[in-house]
Amino acid sequence: MKRFPIFAALAALALAGCAGPYADHVSGPGVDAVTLMDVRTIREPNSLSAQVTLRNDDSDPLRLRYRFTWLDAAGLAVGTGTPTDAWMTLSLAPYEIRYLRATAPSGDCADFRLYLQELE
Repeated sequence: MKRFPIFAALAALALAGCAGPYADHVSGPGVDAVTLMDVRTIREPNSLSAQVTLRNDDSDPLRLRYRFTWLDAAGLAVGTGTPTDAWMTLSLAPYEIRYLRATAPSGDCADFRLYLQELE
């Protein structure tokens, strides 16, 4: 019976490793199509900005849709239905690196999520 807690702990660590270091900020069905290189946020007195660095590691061009969703301190979405919540398209050439940047719609924002969808 002592093996079960060790096995459960190892399984939890393995699953956490699969999520990657940026799983708290970037998700969606397009995440597997790119390599997430970096996620940065900049807090200024009345705003929050985010930058996500991604790379197309494939020899084929890639088309994605992406959307930043901004969250307040309680984790509730801020600015839904505004232009800052709109889906944007992105084309990545083979092996291209791109920086996606956005600024929160209000000073009440405390965090963000970036959703990615691969287009065919």
